[in-house]
Amino acid sequence: MPLITISRGSMSGGQALAECLASALGSPCIGREIVLEAAAKLGVSQQLLSEKLEKGPGLWHRLTMERRLYVTAVQAALAEHAAGGDLIYHGYAGQHLLRGMPALLRIRLIAPMALRLRAIIEREKVSPRDAERVIAERDANRRRWTEAMYGVDLDNPRLYDLVINLETMSVLSACTMVMAVAKRPEYTVTDEVRARLQDFLLACRVKVALATQPASRGLDLEIRAIQGVVTIQGEVPRAEMVTHASTRWEKELIQIVQGVPGVLEVHLDTRTIGLRY
Repeated sequence: MPLITISRGSMSGGQALAECLASALGSPCIGREIVLEAAAKLGVSQQLLSEKLEKGPGLWHRLTMERRLYVTAVQAALAEHAAGGDLIYHGYAGQHLLRGMPALLRIRLIAPMALRLRAIIEREKVSPRDAERVIAERDANRRRWTEAMYGVDLDNPRLYDLVINLETMSVLSACTMVMAVAKRPEYTVTDEVRARLQDFLLACRVKVALATQPASRGLDLEIRAIQGVVTIQGEVPRAEMVTHASTRWEKELIQIVQGVPGVLEVHLDTRTIGLRY
């Protein structure tokens, strides 16, 4: 039962590889559907969410809080599918959204420009010149977005366990190679790995709950979950700086977390700060 993420440029064969792996391994395969599920969680349109995720951040990284909310929702949607430890994912930023998870096989797929151009021309019915522009813009947006959100270079091979170039290798050959690697012991999904994935899912659910409530929206908090025990760390405004009464604010934060299914206990490990101008 593999847990595999596939990172690729626009029209680089990522979906074809994912579907080949899913068929051969009998695993579920998911891509852009994750965005639709995340949009439903937030009550926004898929088009709006896709635009926020795919367009590179503008000057001064505007709407950072809003973007963080959208990424949190996508991460939670992906965690729901990954929790069982059996998933082939070829959508948005899987290697980052599941960062730190054990037994995760991270693939980077590279395809020659001629192949990518041909795919975009056939799919979107554009001229070769327009196809070049579309690919360049989409690749640039993905690189800028990854740098802004995660502080890493999308093309850095250290982010991946396996980098595959389709210049001479077929998708079928790539599929066969990935299957062989996925069967190695370090990528075996054990009961311990599944427990870690369940903890990760619970932490993601808590993040979404906190990010969508007025009392905690906009706070940059670190959430950890271990067997139902949730720990919240980070900086929060001083009590007199928040809109809620100081005696109620902490209780409200805890109540939000306790309302998430699966939470058994909540620990707060936060420090207060003044507002910065």
